[in-house]
Amino acid sequence: MQFLALVLDSFRESLDRKIFWVMLFISLAVAGAMFCFSFEPNKVSILFGTWELETDFLTVGGKLREDIIAWIVVDGIMDTILGWVGVILALIATAGFLPSLMQRGTIDVMLSKPIARWQLFLGKYLGSMAFVGVHATIFVGLTFLVCGLRWGVWLPGYLLSIPLMVLLFSYLYCISVLVAIPSRSTVAAVLVTLGAWVFFAGIQITDDQFSTNESWQQYDTAYTASRVVRWIVPKTADITYKAKQWARAAGSADLVQQGGIDPDEATEWAEKIERKRSAIPAYYTIGSSLAFEAVVVLIAMWLFSRRDY
Repeated sequence: MQFLALVLDSFRESLDRKIFWVMLFISLAVAGAMFCFSFEPNKVSILFGTWELETDFLTVGGKLREDIIAWIVVDGIMDTILGWVGVILALIATAGFLPSLMQRGTIDVMLSKPIARWQLFLGKYLGSMAFVGVHATIFVGLTFLVCGLRWGVWLPGYLLSIPLMVLLFSYLYCISVLVAIPSRSTVAAVLVTLGAWVFFAGIQITDDQFSTNESWQQYDTAYTASRVVRWIVPKTADITYKAKQWARAAGSADLVQQGGIDPDEATEWAEKIERKRSAIPAYYTIGSSLAFEAVVVLIAMWLFSRRDY
């Protein structure tokens, strides 16, 4: 019961921060903006019919292509708003949880209670997960309802984006807590975590280049190193691909064909990467990422438990 109370206390602490309400406003604003649009065969209606745009991009055989609608929602809206803006705001909102806990006076009161330090750490950690889970549920739930009720397209697989967004945040938040414990600095935790995010994505892009360009593979040592590092670090860039795959969104090849665009080298490369990442089993990419997170969390928990306050 004490552990559950710690989780709830961390969640309530997040409610008191202005970023919570900023993120809630963003979710409501995005859902409201989506509601102003409607899609019909060969036509897009804007602001409840104030403007109409004729297009065949969303239509095949006189019917809407649900896979392209899914691509718009997952890749164009969810990944941008929740996957980038939302995660950054969530990191800023939660990065101060441990530094504020470790302040003189606060930590003394918490440690005087009959609860283990590792439980105190996990309570704060899971409270942050709950914070992100609530926002992911609100955003995905609202946009899911707009798609179904307003656009007439129901995307049940899109709901799986909720746990995927929590996973993306958790891959990064473990770095945040690892930095926050020795530094006791919210700013350091945020900056290092954002740098790690860029590093993780860069590793995946580098490995994609090696695996899709035979000319790169002649550098055996670098190629092997990129493969090894890719599977050690969290696969943050795979989250969007899995979300699109489970929502049955259109792929790059479908969009190029539907738009009547002549594929160039960049488009063909994007298609190769999409096929490659989509073929990776979810248990493999998620499991290896969670293994990395578990190691980092255990190290952070050990540091928190051993620290002299």
